[in-house]
Amino acid sequence: MTIMQQMNLFNTSSEVAGFKLDYLEVWNWGTFDKKVYHMNLHGNNSLLTGANASGKSTLIDALLTLMVPLKRQRFYNQSSGVEKKGNRTEESYFFGNYGNQQQEGAASTTTLRLRDKGARSVLLASFCNVDKRVVTLFQVRYYTGEELKVLFGVARESLTIERDFSEFDLHGDWRKRLTKKYNTNETKRTIEFFDGPVAYGEKMITLFGMRSDKALTLFNQIVGVKVLDDLDSFIRTNMLEELPAEEKYQELKDNFQNLMEAKTNIDKVKEQIAQLEPINALTEELKEIDIRIVEMEQEKSVAAYWFAA
Repeated sequence: MTIMQQMNLFNTSSEVAGFKLDYLEVWNWGTFDKKVYHMNLHGNNSLLTGANASGKSTLIDALLTLMVPLKRQRFYNQSSGVEKKGNRTEESYFFGNYGNQQQEGAASTTTLRLRDKGARSVLLASFCNVDKRVVTLFQVRYYTGEELKVLFGVARESLTIERDFSEFDLHGDWRKRLTKKYNTNETKRTIEFFDGPVAYGEKMITLFGMRSDKALTLFNQIVGVKVLDDLDSFIRTNMLEELPAEEKYQELKDNFQNLMEAKTNIDKVKEQIAQLEPINALTEELKEIDIRIVEMEQEKSVAAYWFAA
């Protein structure tokens, strides 16, 4: 560990502590179509502005998708102030839904899309800290039949969509190319792939040094927070770990009972020792008396010879 790393190990300053978002890239996500869109933040605070329907919430939701992999913990379009109606999903972002059209004389509407199931979508975000350590998160979406597949990945090196994900194929050869390119060290893999969100989330938590996945749910909440009706409730729900109180109580109760049983057994043994100590003392006295009797019998025998003389 270098001197700089030692100095930053326990640094709590918000300006330098932790990982910062270096850049964000999206390809075929929402209305960001066909080409790669790149946002350079360089770890700084940033202000995202634009006209209505220009894609601000779409970019925020891209980062949210990378940081909160479980769907049940994630709510889209919060930053726009829209309630959680569920009108935006991974599927709608994949297809690039941008409106509805009603044909003349038809009762139903048709969803207008920029892409079909033959497309693929890639999200990528790279983070770094003051020690120049890099963590890159990426997700690749594509359809096989009627199912939207998602491949999750984490790398300890800076990746880009154009350089590393342009040669995509359904057979997985692109994964082999990336593995061969970056995993040159047999003992420590630079890039890892995950088929599910749980393992991906656990790896991300480990690399970022998070205490638990509570940080991910908190991130999901603060993305779109505008008004806190009850600060205590918000902290209790989103920031404090839910401890198994009943289980802890039962464990404490069982330990207390074990300690009480141990104390009872110790007191019982002490009482037994106290009652046996007089018996031991009397036994020693009896031994001394037996020895004295034997000595007196010997003296008596010798005395008989003296009187006979």
